[in-house]
Amino acid sequence: MSCSQQLGKCDKLPQSLQLAVDMCKMHQNTMGCADLAKSDPETAKHIASCDAKSLCDQAANKSLDQLKGCFAGTKEIAVEFWDAIASVPDLAGKAADNLKKCWRSEECRSNAIDTSLKNAQNAMLMSNPIFATIAYAHMRMTGKISDSDTKKMLEVTKNLLQKGKDYLAKQGVKLACYDAKTQAEMICYGVFSVVNPAGAAGLLAKTPKLAKLVKVATTAGKETKVANGAVDLARAAKLTNAQRVSEAEKLLGRGLSEEQKKALIKAHEVGMDTGRGYGTYSPTDLKQKADILRTAGFNEAERDTLMRRGIAGQMSNTQTARAASNKMRLEADKLRVSGDVKGAVSSYRNSADSYEVYIKDPKVQKSERDYLVGASLNAHAERYEKAAEYFLSSKQAITRSDEKAQVIFETLNREKDELRVIAAKNRNNPGVQKAYEDHRKMIEAIVNNPNLKMGDSWKRELLKP
Repeated sequence: MSCSQQLGKCDKLPQSLQLAVDMCKMHQNTMGCADLAKSDPETAKHIASCDAKSLCDQAANKSLDQLKGCFAGTKEIAVEFWDAIASVPDLAGKAADNLKKCWRSEECRSNAIDTSLKNAQNAMLMSNPIFATIAYAHMRMTGKISDSDTKKMLEVTKNLLQKGKDYLAKQGVKLACYDAKTQAEMICYGVFSVVNPAGAAGLLAKTPKLAKLVKVATTAGKETKVANGAVDLARAAKLTNAQRVSEAEKLLGRGLSEEQKKALIKAHEVGMDTGRGYGTYSPTDLKQKADILRTAGFNEAERDTLMRRGIAGQMSNTQTARAASNKMRLEADKLRVSGDVKGAVSSYRNSADSYEVYIKDPKVQKSERDYLVGASLNAHAERYEKAAEYFLSSKQAITRSDEKAQVIFETLNREKDELRVIAAKNRNNPGVQKAYEDHRKMIEAIVNNPNLKMGDSWKRELLKP
């Protein structure tokens, strides 16, 4: 916490801090942050600094900087922000209403600030610019928000935060280039744009500095997309091995050792037989690529450059992905029947990752069965929330909410009864017991999904073991 105050006593920077400085600079070069700074004097002031003192300060103050996100302008902006958030149907109720009232009350705001900043247990709340509502921490401790409210708010605000970031990414905004405070302000704008576009415009009108930054960031992002978009990725995917090595050397500004050349090709080939590619690689694929490159001596910035520019990747292929998904699903079924539950789960996850390529392909018209297959795969892969989303998508053709609720209840209840009978007859078969347990947990995720409108009596019935 006192790092920056102690720097003057050092003959040279500690190795870990020097490494952080070097990595920061390389990462900013990769992202093109310097070009953003050159484009506008105001923007330059808000680009994250890579000097040692700034990195120390950022590490110590990041959580407090995040507090300034949606509350950095005026009290009115904070109130409007909560008005917008409270308008989200999933948040309607006592929790959102109390939060909104607190931000309208000067006394409540003051108490919230004093209480939250003095209470170390709430530090984790400060790392999230939406959930960094110092009012929330205060009200949680004073019992004005219940445990169920807490769970609901955590789920919805986490989702809103990601949507805000996704919105900014689509606009071409490179969040990582900016300091913590500016990132938080931009994310606030991104969330506003998702839940209340009119409110987003009002936010920019009241904060000219943020409006200028957003304009510069999105303009630069559009220019970058033209230069480094899908055309470049398509070209990168078609490079021969020799061309791939040459392109990597050109991007990194240095020659590669024989070991690094082999590692680059090996990383490029990860996931080749799964149909997964740019934008559809699984977290496991990306980690495997990064590990291969790391072992060969590529530093973090170099790995980031090679992977983001498509040199260590390929285009996804829906046909290959679907065939691979079917093959891996059959393997998973066999493993589960044989009693190898752990191996089956791993294979189901691999299958679900490739199936995602098919589901995400906008050129393919998906049927109800397609979504149900996705629900089953993800349930067996122990991704129950994802399975619930797929299951609900399978019923999207039913427009009336009461009709949809009845169909879902009858379908799930019938399937659960059938599986319960099978499980009862095969008590000593771990594969059968696991199948029943996966289906039960998927039902629980469906029932708890905020997009499902179903009566409490039906929910209770579905949640019975």
